[in-house]
Amino acid sequence: MLSPDVQQLLNMISRVNYNGSQHTNIIIEEKDSSALLKKIKLNAPNGNWFVFDPDEGRKCNYLKPKSNLVIMSPLLKIGDFDHHKACDAVIVLKKNEELTILYIDLKSGNPNGYSGQFKSTRQFVRYALGLLEEFYNEKLTINNERYFIFYGGKPKVSMQKKTLTPKFRNLKNSKPDEACKLEVTNNEILYLKSLLA
Repeated sequence: MLSPDVQQLLNMISRVNYNGSQHTNIIIEEKDSSALLKKIKLNAPNGNWFVFDPDEGRKCNYLKPKSNLVIMSPLLKIGDFDHHKACDAVIVLKKNEELTILYIDLKSGNPNGYSGQFKSTRQFVRYALGLLEEFYNEKLTINNERYFIFYGGKPKVSMQKKTLTPKFRNLKNSKPDEACKLEVTNNEILYLKSLLA
């Protein structure tokens, strides 16, 4: 079951795909048809968490049907700025009164060009938390932010040996410029607990 503050934050955000009161799997997909890495799956226990898709949430076809406009907010100028970029998934998790935010992006090849995506999405999360406090009197403070790039997309080789639960160490409050990178195959199954280790 979600705590009231986490439920209220979930209610404020569009493109929420999964939450810990209803799901035990999180599927993160890349919608670009040319991408090699199309999907990974995270096994997650029921809990006080939810996942939203900021990349899909930026699409403005609700403003103008058949629009190809992709922006973080119509209030921000469109130009050569990173503030309209977004990553593929954000996991908001509250455990023991601590709020952890996981920013995740899928990349097909050499993982680069992700810093602006993470920074823009991080500012959106902070804005949403500010709205939650200002208008709903619910204060959630981020204790931990982690940034992950899953890259690759090669097909699985049947005899390929790989650790089922990769261990990520010393990631507390990692930085958008120094995301943890892990090569994965399409449809690979990972465990949320390994991202929180």
